[in-house]
Amino acid sequence: MSSPRSWFRLPFVYRPRAERRESPALVAVHWDGHTPHQNPVANLSCSGAYLLTNENWNPGEIVSLTLQRRGALGVSTRNRFTVQVETARRDENGVGVKYLLPKDTDLRLWQPTIKTEVPQTEPEDIVREFRIAAAIAFIRRISPDATEHATWLLRRGLSSHRLEAALEVALHAEELLALPPRSADLSAHPQVVLHIIEHGSWPEVDWIQHYWSGLLASCCTSDRSAIAADLELPDLLSQLTTIQTRILAAACDSASKHIDSYGTTRANSLSRSADELTRISGVHDRAHIERDIQHLSWLGLLEQTVKWKFFSLIEEANITPTPLALKLYARCHAHRGELAAFYGLEPAVAMSFPAD
Repeated sequence: MSSPRSWFRLPFVYRPRAERRESPALVAVHWDGHTPHQNPVANLSCSGAYLLTNENWNPGEIVSLTLQRRGALGVSTRNRFTVQVETARRDENGVGVKYLLPKDTDLRLWQPTIKTEVPQTEPEDIVREFRIAAAIAFIRRISPDATEHATWLLRRGLSSHRLEAALEVALHAEELLALPPRSADLSAHPQVVLHIIEHGSWPEVDWIQHYWSGLLASCCTSDRSAIAADLELPDLLSQLTTIQTRILAAACDSASKHIDSYGTTRANSLSRSADELTRISGVHDRAHIERDIQHLSWLGLLEQTVKWKFFSLIEEANITPTPLALKLYARCHAHRGELAAFYGLEPAVAMSFPAD
């Protein structure tokens, strides 16, 4: 009989191989110059994939692959995911690759969610899981204390439509932070991050989701001592409808600006006719537009004007944005510096006078 300690002499420790499954309609697209090539994915796991391809990639070679459904190249980022891979092995049929994912990425392919007990293998399901894992990894990087609740939200707490919006908010924010000038070791307050992910999951319009992305990116800082739970701007954005956001964006974008004697960035007076407001808002109901402008004024985003008669048919309205609105608009575009720089203004130079 073998010694009870004989297991210490085993030459290796057994580790179960990551579960592999097939997704017949899934392809991995790589680019050869300007030409895309679709490589069928024979099978994949949480650590790598096996591609049916004639490409002569050598072991150790790094390749960028875009996972999506077989067919036309996906236009929307929601239906595709780009991942860096390293070639692990090559045989007569194809290439085995392993994913090069950011540290602590928790990819959970084949795990059933609360909404289904059947592991999902459709290309859209696989792409979604890659996007979820990438979003959670990004949140863990900028705000570790927000990770647990964010993971629950993205894996269990949100409906499918809200999930897609929340993923777009997080992943686009990551893209914005990757643009120059880049800053290393950025951090954000967990309460602000979760507030943005939750409220940013409601809009169905891409450009408003990207405003939430801008807010998320602009709340990140490399100065840990400056991190604060400043919810003013996310709270304001969460109270705006699509029409109100259109009006605010048009006001902030078109108004001329100046820096006052106190160094505050301000907008010069701005009025628009009823026809122009109809074009900006996309609605023809003037009473509706009037109520939206009043709402923006009550929030402190447009300069307060003389109150109109209730449901009056406006011919012209003052839509001058306040300094708070200019700040919100800049932060929604991921601007983290001085407002004057975002609006192309030069800080006022203090004048000096000779002593008597």
